[in-house]
Amino acid sequence: MRAAVDRVNGALRDVLQERARLVVEIARWKRARGLAIADPGREARMVAELLSAPGDGFDAAALERLFRAVLAESRALAERTAAAPERQS
Repeated sequence: MRAAVDRVNGALRDVLQERARLVVEIARWKRARGLAIADPGREARMVAELLSAPGDGFDAAALERLFRAVLAESRALAERTAAAPERQS
């Protein structure tokens, strides 16, 4: 079972890193268009959608804490990206 947990941990890491890459791409797109980096309404809708069918395992409150932590880290990454000097192509 530990090997299965290790595989899931690796998959979770990979998905989080994929999300981070997308966050950076979106932050650059928003910066180029002068748009706000954070969208609290979208974040609230995403959390509500994710919690609408929490499934078995973690309860809704635990999932909400996890998703909110991911969103907070994603927002911080997006803000750092937006504040960084633009890369030259």
